[in-house]
Amino acid sequence: MIENRQRSEFLKEFMEDIEDKAARTGSYQVPFLEKMITFMDRQDEPEILLPPYTDTGRNIAVNAYSYDEDSSILDIFVSDYSFDQNEDDLLTINMTEAAEIGSKAKRFITNAKTLVSSIDESLQSYDLAKLIADQFASLEEVNIYVITNRFYLTNKPVNITIPGIDTVNVQVWDIDRVQQLLTIEQGMQNDYIDFEKELGETFEMMLVPDPIQGGTKQFDCYVGYISAELLAKAYDIWGPKLVERNVRSFLQARGATNKGIRNTLKDPLQRKMFVAYNNGISTVAKSGEFEAVNGSGVFKFKGLGGWQIVNGGQTTASIHQAYKDGIDLKDVYVQAKLTLLKSSDIGSDHHYLEDQMVSRISEYANTQNKINKSDLLANSRFMADLEKFSRNIWIPALDGRKPENKWYFERARGQYMVDTNRRKRGKEQSDFKKLYPKDKVLTKVEVAKYFMSWEGYPHVSSKGGEEAFTKFMDANKEFWKSDNQQTKMTLSVYQKLIARTIINKRVTEIVDEMKLKGYKANVIYYTTAMLHHLHAGQIDLVEVWEHQGLSDKWDEVIRIIADKTLFYLKESAGDRNVTQWAKQEACWVQFKEMWTKELRVTAN
Repeated sequence: MIENRQRSEFLKEFMEDIEDKAARTGSYQVPFLEKMITFMDRQDEPEILLPPYTDTGRNIAVNAYSYDEDSSILDIFVSDYSFDQNEDDLLTINMTEAAEIGSKAKRFITNAKTLVSSIDESLQSYDLAKLIADQFASLEEVNIYVITNRFYLTNKPVNITIPGIDTVNVQVWDIDRVQQLLTIEQGMQNDYIDFEKELGETFEMMLVPDPIQGGTKQFDCYVGYISAELLAKAYDIWGPKLVERNVRSFLQARGATNKGIRNTLKDPLQRKMFVAYNNGISTVAKSGEFEAVNGSGVFKFKGLGGWQIVNGGQTTASIHQAYKDGIDLKDVYVQAKLTLLKSSDIGSDHHYLEDQMVSRISEYANTQNKINKSDLLANSRFMADLEKFSRNIWIPALDGRKPENKWYFERARGQYMVDTNRRKRGKEQSDFKKLYPKDKVLTKVEVAKYFMSWEGYPHVSSKGGEEAFTKFMDANKEFWKSDNQQTKMTLSVYQKLIARTIINKRVTEIVDEMKLKGYKANVIYYTTAMLHHLHAGQIDLVEVWEHQGLSDKWDEVIRIIADKTLFYLKESAGDRNVTQWAKQEACWVQFKEMWTKELRVTAN
C-alpha cells in the first residue's frame, strides 16, 4: 500500500535524528521525547525527568510534566519507546495498550502522597510528586500524553478517570499523528468529502457579495448553517484531519466548555436553541462542488476538497461525542462560515499564500483563545527574512576550502523533513543533507530561547518556547512590526543570531558531558545567561560565527558555572518546585546577586 510505504519512509527519516542523538547521549527515550514534544502546541515547556520515574512493581511511569499555576492544569507525559520498531515491519498500538500506558501516569498521580516519602528528594520526580500532593485538591484538569513510536491507527479516544479530578484528557501522540500534522502544515490537503453520496446530506449557504465588481479577490466567503448530525458524521469519518488547521485542535470533549455544549444537546428543550447559544464554526476549503439555488445568492454544497475547521474544533468534538453517546441531533443546527480559496488564482506560490490566509483566518477567528504566536507569526517579514538568509548564506569553511554547508532555519514546523522528502531518495536527498546538515537545523522557538538566554532572560527561556518567542519577537520588532520598511534584517543580525545558537549548543554539550542530575534545560539557560553576564566583553559573536564555535578556553568556565547553577537552583528553591522557581525573574536576579557577592569575596 502507498500509505504504508509513506509511513515507512517517514519513520526512517524521523528515527535517523533520534539515533544520531542517542549515539552521543546513550539514551533513546530522551531525544525521542524531546523531538515529539516539539510537534505539540505547548504554552509551557515540559520538564523532562532525568532519570524518568519507573516502578515496575506498581506499574507506574512518568517521563515529563508541566504545571500551569494560573489555571491549575497538570500535563503529564509517559513515553512508550519500542526498540523493535522499524520501517520494514511497522508496529502498531491499540486503544487498550494506550490506556494501559496512560494508566501508569495516572497511578503516579493517585499515589503521589505515598511517593513523596519514598522518592529521593534530590530527584525531579520528587518535585513532581510533592507538587501533585500539595496541589491535588485544587487541580482543575489533568492531561495525560501517551508518546509512542508505534502507530496508533484506530485513533479511538482513550478514557481514563482519576477520582477527585473533574476533567482528565488523554492524548496519544504517535508517529502517524506527527506525519499527518507535518503534511497538513506544509499545504492544505486535497481530501474530498462528498457530503451527498457519503453522508446522505447537503447544506446550503449564502455567498457574501464582493464589494469590488470584477475584482481579483483570492477567495469567496459563504455564511449559513449545517446540521449538527452532518458535522458529527463528517468528524466520525475524517476525525482529527478536519481540525488539524485549528489552533486548538486535538482537544477532547471533556472540558467545562465542552460539557456545557453536551448538556445543552441532552436537553430536548435547549437542543433546538443550540444555533442561538453557540458561536458556530469557521471553515476553509480549496475546492467545492455546489450549485446555485433559484438565483438568490444561495448555493447548495454537495462536496468540498481540503475542508478544514479552523475555529470550532471544541464544538465539533463535543457534537461528535454527543452523537456517539446516542443523543438525538435531529433539528440541531450549527452556524457556519466557509472561506473557499481560489487556488487557481493564487499562482505558483500557492502553498505559502494558503498558509498565510489560513493563519490569519485562524488568528482572527480564535481571538478569545490562547494562540501560539510562533505559528501565527511564522509568515512575518522577520521570519521570512531569516529563512532567506539561511538558504543563501554559506557557513565559513575553516580549512581553506570553499564553503559546503548552510544553516537551515525552519519557518514552518517540520519544514526540513518535508523539504528533504520532496527530493528523490538517494543522491538527491544525500546532496540536500550535505548542504543542510541535520545538526544545523534550527527552529523558530529554538532561535528565540537561545537569544533570550544569552541576552539575560533565562527565566523567560525556562517558561518554554512560546513565551520566549513572544519576547524574542518583541525584542526584534523593528525588523517586522516597524512602519519603516527600510528596517530590514542584515547579514550581521543573522550571523549574531546563529552565534547565540552556537554558544547555547556548546553549553548543552558540556552539560550533557557532565551528566548533571536534573533540570537540564534550566541549567543550560542560566549557565548561558551567566556566561554572558560575566564575560560578555570577552566573547565576540561575529568571531563565534566566523569560527562556527566557541573557543575551548571557555569550556572549564562553563563547567564551573553549570555546576554552581544546579546547586543554586536546588538550594534557592527551598520548599518551592525548582522548575516553577526557575521561571521567575526573582530567581535570575538572586542568582546574579550570589555571583556578585562571591566575586567580591574573591577580590578581597
